[in-house]
Amino acid sequence: MTTPRTTPRTTDVPDGPDADGAPGTGPARPDDRRGLALRLLAARRQAASGSRGIPRVPRGGGPLICSAEQRRLWLADRIGGPSASPPVTAGLALEGVLDLDRLAAALAAVVDRHPVLRTRYAEHDGEPVQLLPEHPLTPDEARTLLETVDLTPVPAEEREALAQAVAVEAGSHRFDLATGPMLRLTVLRLAPDRHRLLLVCHHIAADARSAALLTGRLADAYRALAATDTAAPTDTTDATDAADAAEPEGPDYADYAVWSRHRLDQVLPERLAYWRHRLQGAAPVLELGLAAPREARAATGRSTASVTVRLTAGTVERLRAVGAGARLTAHTVLLAGFLVVVARCADRRDVTVGVVSGGRPHRDLDPVVGCFTDLLPLRVSLADDPAFRVLALRVRDALAAGLAQAAPFDRIVAAAAPRRAPGVHPLFQVLFVERDEGTAVAGAPDTGWGPGVDAHPWGQEVDGTAYDLTLAAGAGPDGAELVLTYPCARYTRKSVTGLAEALAELLAELAERPDAPVSTLRTAEPWRAPVRAAAPTGRAAVATTGAAAAPAGGGPVGELRALWCEVLGRAGVGDHDDLFALGGDSLAVVRIAARIEERYGVAVPASAFFESPTPAGFGAVLARLTEEHQHV
Repeated sequence: MTTPRTTPRTTDVPDGPDADGAPGTGPARPDDRRGLALRLLAARRQAASGSRGIPRVPRGGGPLICSAEQRRLWLADRIGGPSASPPVTAGLALEGVLDLDRLAAALAAVVDRHPVLRTRYAEHDGEPVQLLPEHPLTPDEARTLLETVDLTPVPAEEREALAQAVAVEAGSHRFDLATGPMLRLTVLRLAPDRHRLLLVCHHIAADARSAALLTGRLADAYRALAATDTAAPTDTTDATDAADAAEPEGPDYADYAVWSRHRLDQVLPERLAYWRHRLQGAAPVLELGLAAPREARAATGRSTASVTVRLTAGTVERLRAVGAGARLTAHTVLLAGFLVVVARCADRRDVTVGVVSGGRPHRDLDPVVGCFTDLLPLRVSLADDPAFRVLALRVRDALAAGLAQAAPFDRIVAAAAPRRAPGVHPLFQVLFVERDEGTAVAGAPDTGWGPGVDAHPWGQEVDGTAYDLTLAAGAGPDGAELVLTYPCARYTRKSVTGLAEALAELLAELAERPDAPVSTLRTAEPWRAPVRAAAPTGRAAVATTGAAAAPAGGGPVGELRALWCEVLGRAGVGDHDDLFALGGDSLAVVRIAARIEERYGVAVPASAFFESPTPAGFGAVLARLTEEHQHV
């Protein structure tokens, strides 16, 4: 795969000194003149566009503020553990002889270039902070980043399938946010001239676009080292690469974190007011009517699985043409069709699903590795039984409004204050993800690995999801590919396969009859679960049950009320007041749990707050945990 070569990073022109910081006296060397010319051109482009660059944050070795994206993922890790955030992965198939020592050196060089990959996270006054690496990567540290698995002892015809299985296991690697690093590369050796590479990053350090940047830079570094190894003593390195290496660094992710938090503080109250109004009355849990497996876990041992269906290019084009005088994006029309199926599954006419938001908001960030994405709830009504043409425009407008009012997802949850249940994602349990098919990444380097080595993308699955159902939709010249991922312990493969087929069938019908009310376009429903009576569970009841309440009044319950007041900043809290209805969020859970552990000496699982979110109910939980702790 190839992507455009990165353009020089833009920086402000220094006032007086040359690039190396010395006073501007005496003739400049050729490389200094080239660097100065690049900076002058960059400054001219910035002046012409009227935009200011992202300022660099002084590096004094102390903790730095986290971005809103880092904060959300840190909280998810504290509440749900390392499995709460599935990793970001990128796979490559390499054909040709691969020098593993050179690959390790190239990886070390790339990791050193992006401090976010080695950033550690700590807690300061209840808030996460990031601790940047204080020294270059050591050889011992570099060796821990790469793992080689030799599959050549296995029969040749079995190696590719085994590589896929090993990749699933490698993609499940759990990162420790307190120690780092946040990246790992697994090399699967199928033959001396056949390898599969799997790059795995914690989501706090990378998004999908970052993974593409990293694989490109890994190839560039490997190619540059190969050229150095084979060069004659009189040869010189490529002039362009040398200039790029000498060019002053632009902003990195830590600079973005400080810059973006400052910008967010200016608009957050108004945006949270929008979400509080938008989500008022929304159902906190969307129960899909899919058949559940009889066993708690699938026989494969996998926690997740996927089903794929495809649409023809003609179907996608007809769907996009339903916009009144304007072609809609494939993203919009596929999401609109998905909402119809989700509404039927849940037997609802008002549904909320999650969508991915964000992106690099400044061109200086194009070459920066890090997490720039967040989640937004998308609420759409089908109560008036609209035609698909109307629904698609409604979805488009809802997306535009949500993106215009984008706010950190954890802050939206706190503002909406939904009823919570353990193990249930707040606000939405179904996620829609748009996948870019063959789109070049701006700011990405060349991805050639050098003479004798050919590379192409290698697809692999990642085991793990935080949602009941995820649809990853990618559209290209050949049509669209829709991948439904689900937890094996929750749904049967047969039911999800039936849902996927019904979705493809419905989208084809919608393309042919966009003016018919959506209720008139029916498909088979083999995914429906058999109807059976059941007592409300934690999901169905949404935390309406819990531990028997402790006696009200003083004692531990009174101390918990005071603790609720302290963390939430409220003058008073009743024995039966719900923590989340009072505005509590994941950060409040972390702070209360830390204070309880300090005061009572017992560690409190986050799930306890969702099961018993009142002082009286939590008092009973605390009494049980304290008694268990005393008998350990």
